[in-house]
Amino acid sequence: MGHFLLFLTNLIFPFAALGVVVGFLLSPRRGLLKHLGQELKERFGLEEEGEIPQKAIWLHCASVGEVMSMKEVIARLKDFYKRDILVTTTTEAGKETALKNPNISKALLAPLDFYPSCKRFITLAKPYRLFIVEREIWPNMLQAAHQAGVPAALINGRISAKSTRAYKCVRPLFKQVLGTLAFAALQTQQAAQRYEELGLPKDHIFVCGNVKYDTLNDRPAKTAEVNKILTALGWSGKQILVCGSTHPLEETMLLRAAPEFVKKGIKIIFAPRHLERKPEIEMTLRQSGLRYAFVSQQNFNKETDILCADVMGLLQSLYACATLAFVGGSVERRGAHNLLEPAILSKTVLFGKYFYNAPLTAQALLENGGGVLVDESNFKETVLRLLADPAQLENMSDKARKAALSFKGATDKIMEVVKNYERK
Repeated sequence: MGHFLLFLTNLIFPFAALGVVVGFLLSPRRGLLKHLGQELKERFGLEEEGEIPQKAIWLHCASVGEVMSMKEVIARLKDFYKRDILVTTTTEAGKETALKNPNISKALLAPLDFYPSCKRFITLAKPYRLFIVEREIWPNMLQAAHQAGVPAALINGRISAKSTRAYKCVRPLFKQVLGTLAFAALQTQQAAQRYEELGLPKDHIFVCGNVKYDTLNDRPAKTAEVNKILTALGWSGKQILVCGSTHPLEETMLLRAAPEFVKKGIKIIFAPRHLERKPEIEMTLRQSGLRYAFVSQQNFNKETDILCADVMGLLQSLYACATLAFVGGSVERRGAHNLLEPAILSKTVLFGKYFYNAPLTAQALLENGGGVLVDESNFKETVLRLLADPAQLENMSDKARKAALSFKGATDKIMEVVKNYERK
C-alpha cells in the first residue's frame, strides 16, 4: 500500500506543480521570483556533474530558522566525518543564510519531492549521509536516498498533533518512508510517541531535546550598540520593559498600558515580529499620543517614551539591557516565540497562555518561578507590580536563567546518537 501511495503522489505531482506555477505567475507575487531559471534548475535537480560536491554530508533544512539552529551541529558533523557539508533548503532565504556559514561547502534549493528529481540529485551528489532537520519528511527524497543506499536520519525532529492526524490518513506511506530512517533524534517525548504512532520503529527513536536552546547566547554581540542608543535617549539607569516579537494584539495591549508606565518613569522598547508592518505601526504610535522613535531612523532625543526596534538582529541585545521582558506571539494566538532568549540573560519573562509551540519551556519557567502568565486584563498591573519590587524581580530572574540552562545539551546528545550509529 505504501508503494502504491508513493506512486500515486508522483503520478499527480506534474499536474499539481503546473497548477501552482500557473497560479503564481498570475498572482501579484510573481515578482518575487528574481532568479527563475536558477531556481527551476535546482528544484528539478538539473545541476551539471561537478556542480555539487560528492560524498558530502547532506543536511536538508526548511528555512532560515533551521539553518541557524543547526550551526553547531553542522560544525560537529564536519569535524566528525571529515567531509564537505552540503545543505539544501526549501526556501531561498534559507539557502542565502546557509551560504554565509563557512562550514557549508555548498547550499542549494532542495529538489521538489518528485522521485525523478530526487533520484537525479542523489545520483549527482552521491551523498555519504543524509540528515533531515526537524519535520522535513519528504517521501520521495527519503525513498530515493534509501534505494541509492544512502543512510538517512531525522535530527532535531518534531511533529505537531495536527500533522500527526493528517499523516495517519496515509499511514502506510509514512510507515514505509519512516522505516527507511537509520534513527530519529527527536526534541520531545511527545514527538517520539507521535512518530511511533506513524510507524517509526521504537528502537530507532532517541529523545535528545531541541538544539535551538544550545544556541542561546548570554553574550549578545550588539549590546554596546544598544547601550549607545540608550545613552542617546537618556535611558541609562532607567527601568526598561522590552517586548520582543510582538504582534498587533500585543502592541495594542502594550500601548493601552503605556501611559501608566510613562507616568512611573518606565521606558518601553518593542520589537515587532514582522517589520513589513512598519507603516501600520507608525500610524498607531502617532495616534497614541506617546513620544516615539524608531531605531532605524537614528533620531533619538531624551523626550522619547517608547522605542520601536524596527531592525533585524538587535532583539537579544535589547533583552540584555531590559529590566523586564515580554515575549510575543503568546497573547496573540501564535504559539509563543523563543521564551528562553530573555531567560538565559537572567530576565523575568512575561508571556501569554498561547505557548503551544514551546510548552516545555513555558512550563519550566512557570514552575521554577522565572515566568509569569499575562493577558490583556492583567498585563499593566503585573508589569507595575514586578518593577516596584526589585528584590523579587532579581530572584525571579535568577530562576529564569536556571530554567533556560536546563534545556541545553541537545547537540551533545545528537552527536552521541550519530557516533553510536557509526560504531555499529
